[in-house]
Amino acid sequence: MGLKKTQAQEYAKTLFLDTDQKLTIQEISERVSVRPNTVSKWIKDGNWEKLRTSLLITRQAMITDLYNQLQVLNDHIKSRAIVYDIPDKLLKGTVVKDKQGNEKVSYPDYNPEDYPILIGNYPTSKEANTQIAITNNIKKLETETSIAEVYEVSTGLLEFIKPQDFDLFKKLVPIIDAFINTKLR
Repeated sequence: MGLKKTQAQEYAKTLFLDTDQKLTIQEISERVSVRPNTVSKWIKDGNWEKLRTSLLITRQAMITDLYNQLQVLNDHIKSRAIVYDIPDKLLKGTVVKDKQGNEKVSYPDYNPEDYPILIGNYPTSKEANTQIAITNNIKKLETETSIAEVYEVSTGLLEFIKPQDFDLFKKLVPIIDAFINTKLR
């Protein structure tokens, strides 16, 4: 059963990025059914070496970072001073002279809380959009299963079976490869 180029490339990438197995280009090409030169080209063109290095950042670390970003934003919103929408004429004041002719600025008495809140302890539209984006990213990371995770669990199962029943291991490798290929569609 042949794979479309993008599916084969995606699976080859998953195999290449598996930092536990560290398959050779030859092994990857055999499992994906393409020539080793093709895999080498994909590695170079896609900058997979750099990507493999970046995989040290785990999904859980990314989720933790997102929760921390959300907390910082929420703390900022909660702690900022409330600013009321006071008309400029009350804020500017007027210049008045006392009996000796000295000038001073006089401001009218007013209660700021009598005016609507201009900036308060609630998110601005930009902050709300940022909260939504962070929350959506967290939900996506927590709930969606990536092809890499399917691969990771599958190879973990294979590694568990390998020392116990090597013949079963050899039989399961192509079955699991086929299963992973169905997830690429």
